Amino acid sequence: MLQIDDESIVYSLRRAGKLTCSQNTFGLNDYVGMLDITGYSNPIAAIQSSTACAAEIVRPKGEFLPYGSNGRTYLKLTCNSVNAQIQYYIFDQWVAPRGNSGVEVYDSSGNVVFHSDWYLMDVVDFLNVPAGNPTRSNTYTAGTVGSNRAIAKTLNRVWNQAGQGGAPSTHKEAVKISGGNAVVSYVFSGDYGNSAGFSLLQKIDNKLIVIDTSRLPANYG
Repeated sequence: MLQIDDESIVYSLRRAGKLTCSQNTFGLNDYVGMLDITGYSNPIAAIQSSTACAAEIVRPKGEFLPYGSNGRTYLKLTCNSVNAQIQYYIFDQWVAPRGNSGVEVYDSSGNVVFHSDWYLMDVVDFLNVPAGNPTRSNTYTAGTVGSNRAIAKTLNRVWNQAGQGGAPSTHKEAVKISGGNAVVSYVFSGDYGNSAGFSLLQKIDNKLIVIDTSRLPANYG
């Protein structure tokens, strides 16, 4: 599905590659990969992974920063498998490199909002993850996605439990592709939570964006 108009620039690929989840500040089973994307406009992160992984766009702030630096923007991937290599795609509203020929669309101010050379974010489906699913102990199969697909979450839902060293610990909603299906679960993230039993956005459905990657480079940017 592709929508082009003369009002806003389309989302196209800005960066792609593999990120290794190897950072482990808390000494538990949370393994993090960080990619600095400071300066991006409105990034959307999608992953293509057989390992459950929570993908977020974050901007750390505070005194205790286990990952990243104040004021920077990152793609943050969290897995519960050491050294998991996750294929990621970051799409953004930006003027990507383009050639001297092809189809272009301009807005009323003369700015390019589409070029046929761009690697576009080709959305092929939306999958619903109902409120309350998954649970901490059970996964949820959101639907079939097939091959050459990456998945982006529209919400970053979290679940806290009493836990590590007397402080509540956070679990974050993660996705993977298994047997051609989008499977949603929670992974331990190691971040300190608000309080045991606290959950964020659990009463709201989540939507997964399914993106066709068959025409995208695996390494870009």
